[in-house]
Amino acid sequence: MYSSLMSWISLPCLIVTTLLSPSFNVYSTASAIETRTKSDQLVKITLFIKKRDNLTYEEFHEYWSGPHVKIFHSVPIVRQNIIKYSQFHSNESVDLTQYGLTPVGYDGGVNLWTRSLDDLLAVFNDEEYLNVVVPNGKTFFKYDEMTAMYGWEEDKWDHE
Repeated sequence: MYSSLMSWISLPCLIVTTLLSPSFNVYSTASAIETRTKSDQLVKITLFIKKRDNLTYEEFHEYWSGPHVKIFHSVPIVRQNIIKYSQFHSNESVDLTQYGLTPVGYDGGVNLWTRSLDDLLAVFNDEEYLNVVVPNGKTFFKYDEMTAMYGWEEDKWDHE
């Protein structure tokens, strides 16, 4: 099952927050990743995406926020295994370099929380997910340029 992670998507770069070794191999270390995640915490994957060149930023953000969410949520395994789903939409109108910051070069981030790596992989390997969600994603973002980060969150404060 763990070897299917790489067949689910061709990630040019898989950054794992719990294992940053240059010799990281998802096939042999997936269970090691799981054991490093605290059992009382949800695990999280963040997928960084770039819009397709044929779309404006407005078209990209509107489609991702609306129609794609409905398609993603229509898949039963998604509703069953994904505990939380959020999107981070980058604001391309702000020039971060004027503040001494280097933009990461992505147009958005997909945040998915599950109870375990197995639950996450069950989504990514699900036939309906692969036949419905993945092709739809390819219509609005550069699928082959997506990168990921896997781990857990530790909230330190919230001043709301």
